[in-house]
Amino acid sequence: MTHQMYRALQRDQIRYTSNFMRLWNEGATILLFAIVFLAILKTSFDWVYGLVGLLALGILLMLGIRLYKRMRNQD
Repeated sequence: MTHQMYRALQRDQIRYTSNFMRLWNEGATILLFAIVFLAILKTSFDWVYGLVGLLALGILLMLGIRLYKRMRNQD
């Protein structure tokens, strides 16, 4: 799907909003962190910390996106 979006952007056929593209990008960031946590945190006790960390990262990213959107709309 990412390659299809890339090809459409090259042809100037943009069907997605900037907010969707930002969320798509942050989803990839969360996936990257999840893979790193999976490689590092191997015991089940550490998984709790990893899961809490991923949830906190997701919440912080969403808050950052909303804050950026609010600041951009004020200008």
